Amino acid sequence: MMDSYIYIIDDLTFFLTGILFLYLFILSTASHFRHITYPKAQKKYRCAILIRESSPLPDLYGKESPYEFITYNDLYQGINSLDKEHYDLALILPDTARTLSPQLLDKIYNAYDAGIQAIQLHTLVKGCKGFRFKFRVMRDEIKNSLYRAGNTQFGLSSNLLGTNMAIDLAWLQKNLKSSKTNIERKLLRQNIYIDYLPEAIVYCESYPTSPYRKRPRKMISYLLPSLLEGNWSFLNRIMQLLIPSPLKLCIFVGIYALLMTAYNWMSSFGWWSILFGLFIVYSLAIPDYLVEDKKKKKHSIWRKKHLSSELKKTPV
Repeated sequence: MMDSYIYIIDDLTFFLTGILFLYLFILSTASHFRHITYPKAQKKYRCAILIRESSPLPDLYGKESPYEFITYNDLYQGINSLDKEHYDLALILPDTARTLSPQLLDKIYNAYDAGIQAIQLHTLVKGCKGFRFKFRVMRDEIKNSLYRAGNTQFGLSSNLLGTNMAIDLAWLQKNLKSSKTNIERKLLRQNIYIDYLPEAIVYCESYPTSPYRKRPRKMISYLLPSLLEGNWSFLNRIMQLLIPSPLKLCIFVGIYALLMTAYNWMSSFGWWSILFGLFIVYSLAIPDYLVEDKKKKKHSIWRKKHLSSELKKTPV
């Protein structure tokens, strides 16, 4: 009798984990397709780049810079002080930002001209050393591949980091109630598409912190309403909140596989297959610049040539 319960639990757990693996594999594979290239904007736009007063960006770029930096102490006040007749978009950067990739604003304007109101840029942290730092960079790039590039390939909204993002100024002033307003949740609830531009890169010297609170429990409370409304981007975002990190998921599957091997080794083959498959999925999600050696040999299974070429344009 006990054996029957164990096998029922094992079959159910294996089925759910298998669905999760297939879902991650599809997103990881989709992230390797080149992102849509928007046509050149048909009109001129203006973007206010919001940074904290302590940011060195204005001094680094100088007064001749094409970027219009607006410093703020309070984000809410800084955004509402902007004239929406003068600016079309607000680009929110952290004080850790140090370099912007070439033609950053042009890529934002092209997407905005095509009707995209919210854009997540590619955050890339360079300069720090050590295993812990490299592991975090790898984890964040996996999230970029799966939950940003992968999402947008299927027409679903990208996850919003909370910084390094460009948003329509009129919408932002209307919906931002305080500096702690969760902008991502507001956008998703209104079914506004969030795009991700992997080649629009903001280089930071350390990890930026989100200017607003992210409360997973609040997001999860919208699970049923988003399903009933057919808001698939919001539903997808909520489901991704429930997915364990790559390390935790691999540890869980590995321990479960060991336990099943000890209990009945013939029943463990499927679990070892899923564990091997997860390694492949996360390998596909890691960009080339994290795995290339000094001789520039590529070790990733598939190459993201478009991202690699963009990284070479901007010295850090």
